[in-house]
Amino acid sequence: MPDIYGPILPLQLDPRNTSALVRDTQTKIFLESDGSLNDFSPASPLSAIVEGQAYAQNELLYYLNSLPEAYTLQWLRQLGIQRSIGARAVVEVSFIKTTGFTRSVVIPKGTVVSTSSELKFILKSQVIISDTSTSATGLAESEKWGSAYNVNSGAIEKTSVNILGLEGVTNFSNAKGGKNLESVDNMKAKAFSLMRRRGLISAEDYYNEVISLAPADSIVKVLTYEERFNLDVNLSGNIVICIGNENGEPVSDAIKENILNSIRKKSPIGISASIIGPRVSPVEISVSVEYDPEKYTSGVDFYASRINSMLSSALNPSDIELGSEFNYQRIFSNVYAMDFVQSITSMSIKVLQIEDEENVGNYCNSPFVSERINEVCIDTPEATIDSITVEYKNTDPVRTYRYCKNIVTLISSNTQSPITYTYTNQDYKSYLEA
Repeated sequence: MPDIYGPILPLQLDPRNTSALVRDTQTKIFLESDGSLNDFSPASPLSAIVEGQAYAQNELLYYLNSLPEAYTLQWLRQLGIQRSIGARAVVEVSFIKTTGFTRSVVIPKGTVVSTSSELKFILKSQVIISDTSTSATGLAESEKWGSAYNVNSGAIEKTSVNILGLEGVTNFSNAKGGKNLESVDNMKAKAFSLMRRRGLISAEDYYNEVISLAPADSIVKVLTYEERFNLDVNLSGNIVICIGNENGEPVSDAIKENILNSIRKKSPIGISASIIGPRVSPVEISVSVEYDPEKYTSGVDFYASRINSMLSSALNPSDIELGSEFNYQRIFSNVYAMDFVQSITSMSIKVLQIEDEENVGNYCNSPFVSERINEVCIDTPEATIDSITVEYKNTDPVRTYRYCKNIVTLISSNTQSPITYTYTNQDYKSYLEA
């Protein structure tokens, strides 16, 4: 019969609390005195003596029971383990102007917005809703550290001060980045992972090593032997590591060199590694929806910005693992689930091709796929996913996706008149043009 293994349980020298110690001591006194000492009423001197002794014993037990953990923490210090003290969450908040208010609204830096459960976020910079707009967005940071601040969309609903012309505030995307103080149990697991990484063997070992050295929120993948042959570049080394920041952009040469130096010291003889950056494909989304203008009166641009916020969040490298695909049907369902959307008349996602160096100048004022032929701009995306062609396969193991443009059209259900808004990811465009 094979051996059965289980986790090592925490050592507790004595599980009793003060109440249990008082009860056990009273029983012992009563039995040893043959019942002659039997007055344990609250006013009895005997009760006071017993409770005082039990309190002192409980204090001693607390420190004795903490001794194994104290030894563990000292051992972790000797290994060089550091404790993560946590992080604040950040969230994009949208401020909504009062219906009919025609002047601009200024929300100053430092304004506190909060949830119904009083989780507070502080606006990092001033936000201005212009005369012609009905809403504007800004970035806010949680008041304290902790994962409790990673609130869901729609959780933020009030401001700390009344501002003329401001009707309300909300968040259309989830808050991210909040982390708790690292637990001792997690530090123990990290310690054993560190001991294991002193000799890197498996892909998991290399992944854990890179994650421990890379900046927070980096995206990392260690390619298997089969996956590396799907790359369109020749690489040296037995181990291929793909790493980028949360937006899929390559990390600095200094970070790469630090990772490679650490891996060289811990890899078996004959094993070498190479580092590559992710391949981020730009994505353009076009969506048309119908809404009821009589029921929803906050302004068409406000509803368009809500759709844009959701689409931008759904197509982001930090939310799409390297080598995987985005889910067209889930994005479609998320748009349809918005309260003001009566129906979706059309939605398509185009996977564009990035401009290469040989064709610089042949494109139509864009770092993306459009090409000018006979003075006509031709758009030839790599793939188009819509209600007819839903299936799409990503065959590149280091590829992810990031939106470059969202085209949102809102159609009035009464007049069928469309209004189209185009949102461009300027950060991504600037990165590609750099």
